[in-house]
Amino acid sequence: MSDPSPSSARRTGSGDPPPSRAERVRAALLVHARHPLAPFGVLVAAYLVLRAGAFYAVMPRAFPDTRSYLEVASHPVWSTDFLAGARSWTLPLVWKLVPDSDVWRTRAQFGISVVCWLALAGAMAQSVRGRSYRVAVFAVVLVFSMSLSVIQFDTLLISESISISLTALLLAAWLWVLRAPSRLGFAAVLVTTFFWVFTRDSNAFLALMTIPFIGLWIWRPGPAGRLGPIVLAAGTAVIFALSLAATSTEDAQLRRAERPMLHVVGTRVMANPNAVKFFMDQGMPEPTPLAVANRKRLAGLGEGLPSDPETDVFLDWIARHGRSTLAKYLVRHPAGALRATFQARARIINSFSQGYKSRDGRKILPEPVAALAYPRDFQSVFFWLVLAMFLAAVAWVVAGASRLWWVPVIGLLVQIPHAALVYHGDTLEIPRHATLVSVMTRLSILLLVLLAIDGLLERRRTARSTDVRLSTP
Repeated sequence: MSDPSPSSARRTGSGDPPPSRAERVRAALLVHARHPLAPFGVLVAAYLVLRAGAFYAVMPRAFPDTRSYLEVASHPVWSTDFLAGARSWTLPLVWKLVPDSDVWRTRAQFGISVVCWLALAGAMAQSVRGRSYRVAVFAVVLVFSMSLSVIQFDTLLISESISISLTALLLAAWLWVLRAPSRLGFAAVLVTTFFWVFTRDSNAFLALMTIPFIGLWIWRPGPAGRLGPIVLAAGTAVIFALSLAATSTEDAQLRRAERPMLHVVGTRVMANPNAVKFFMDQGMPEPTPLAVANRKRLAGLGEGLPSDPETDVFLDWIARHGRSTLAKYLVRHPAGALRATFQARARIINSFSQGYKSRDGRKILPEPVAALAYPRDFQSVFFWLVLAMFLAAVAWVVAGASRLWWVPVIGLLVQIPHAALVYHGDTLEIPRHATLVSVMTRLSILLLVLLAIDGLLERRRTARSTDVRLSTP
């Protein structure tokens, strides 16, 4: 056996100085080379500790909507009251699968969140090249998922936590099927879409918006063929139709359609003479004096507030025809619809936490990491959007774009109609109802930046390899 070198003796002897930073980096790289999954394991362990630290012992918080979700959860799974009741059934289904306790309900939401975000981080890591960059991408996605605007909902007994989590899982499924189309991948997208759509009614319309893009895939299928995309488009259409059918019952109409329309008609339509004329041209009775006097609380007439027969006729027309008439009005006045949505941009896009977090909730990310991971106001989001578009354009020109870019690009494109749908669909709690708009906008920007950087790095690696080959005699 040879004697250790003097340098080795100096590094290992007692009382010797610790290894230098360069030596530590080399050792870490050596471990990475020998065990490529080791860095991911370390990140997962750290992630679980951080997420658990922010969740542990935080008291669940209920809201008025919680009771209606619990009511749906109390019915048998195959009953109409469950599948087409006052609330969409995905969250009640989750609550039915755990012990009847608020603590266990929030534990289920927390567990689903952790699994879904790890799936998205893993899918993104597999979607880029270069081992070191894969580790960085995996870490960046997990950092985003620890933003307060994401984790704050895990301890709240409302649908936002499950909706956000399944969104992350759906994006992961799409990345998977676009990277390597397979029957299992198509099935994963459809199954995730199914549960995601029945988390919130607005998600069904988001799913519907993806069908034209799937049509482009059918038109130019590539080596995978057309059958998979055709099944995907047909399955998405069926899921959307099932979602519409689930809102057709009396309980669903009252809670999920009629009351929001009464809010919109009373607060917005009746304040706009042109809108009132349009609605009356479609058959709406002239608003009664009682309705005019109580337009800002129109949903309360006959339910706590006194009404009269003529006002009841007016309210009944809104319940039956208000939704379709509003849709016609918005389609025929697109500029006004988009202008109103843009004017409400701060309420829709700004980071939202006030009033919707547990009283003893804790954040994970310190400043300024938190502000960088999840930009808080519209102006910051707009800045990052412009920067992401510029970077993507450069990467496209220099290195080309992969089909995986469709995931964040479509995610961004559908947020414009998504924001309009949220804003015009109700007047109450717009910031909370727009939570998914806020999260998806920021997440799509992040994913686009990560994929664009991957293209530029791969172009650089290819150029270096070419230079080495040319310089080799």
